[in-house]
Amino acid sequence: MRNERFRFRMGTLGLCVLLVCSLAACSQEKEGPQFKSPDEMARVNGESLNRKELVQALDQNKRKYRVEEGQQLSKEKLIWLRMDTLNQMIQERILLQEVKKERIALEEDAVEIEFHNIRQGYEKGAFKKILDSQEMTEKEWKEKLKKRLLVKKLIQDVVNSGVSIKDEELQQYFDDHQGEFQKGEQLRALHIMVENEDAARDILKLLRKGKKFEELAREHSLGLESESGGDMGYFEAGQMPEEFDEVFDLKVNKVSDIIRTPYGYHVFKVVDKKPERKMNFEESKDAIHKKLLREAQEKAFQLWLLKLKEKAQIEINYEALETVH
Repeated sequence: MRNERFRFRMGTLGLCVLLVCSLAACSQEKEGPQFKSPDEMARVNGESLNRKELVQALDQNKRKYRVEEGQQLSKEKLIWLRMDTLNQMIQERILLQEVKKERIALEEDAVEIEFHNIRQGYEKGAFKKILDSQEMTEKEWKEKLKKRLLVKKLIQDVVNSGVSIKDEELQQYFDDHQGEFQKGEQLRALHIMVENEDAARDILKLLRKGKKFEELAREHSLGLESESGGDMGYFEAGQMPEEFDEVFDLKVNKVSDIIRTPYGYHVFKVVDKKPERKMNFEESKDAIHKKLLREAQEKAFQLWLLKLKEKAQIEINYEALETVH
């Protein structure tokens, strides 16, 4: 146990030293910087980062790393959290300065539209609880959202727009990684969904009497695909709710038992099956392109950000930093 704790502390301190050194390397000050106030934590190209901003960001970081309220952190962990938080703040300030420099602007109502879309993903009252837990007002949250959207647009316009992938790179990746491109067993099924079990049993009775599945789907199904006779197209196991996995055990032209889910009661008919097989290049091309483009954009971003940091004048008030908990 002693050795494990020692390795952890050394690893933590090592990270802190790296963070401190990386930030200090960005500074162009030859002599120690002079700070007018103990509440000024750092300066980025002349712009101040104050104590209130750092404390708020530090509290958010503690929640991110699941530090419980009132929990006493070791000196090493606290140093690491402070520097990690400050590093994030400095990076954000550098990027926002680039937003101004490049005159990046958002379309009208972009923030409100994105805010609405995010709110839609939460149950009633849940979003307000998140704001309360972060001790933020809706206005403050929208301001943070605006900054994120501006930085995202900056990266897209300045970095990502200049990154492209050649066709020969796609082919080379496919040739070198063919084991990645497998299509699992697929089946094509017709689907009827009704509100209750009695209605589902009535559907099964009508099918046994020779009524066509497609006609029953059009007449009775609540599913989105009812107008097309319940045709769900081809899908693989895992792409649908797990309750539907048993449908893969059916033979072609066989009808399932009634399957219950939170959405209703379901009946399936399997109309075709395709065995597992290797995908060809054309089928794999889009997925390869997305993967390589994402990796290339991330690499380009990191190089671009490193250059910005190297040019930036970053001054840190280490004495004041030690008083933040």
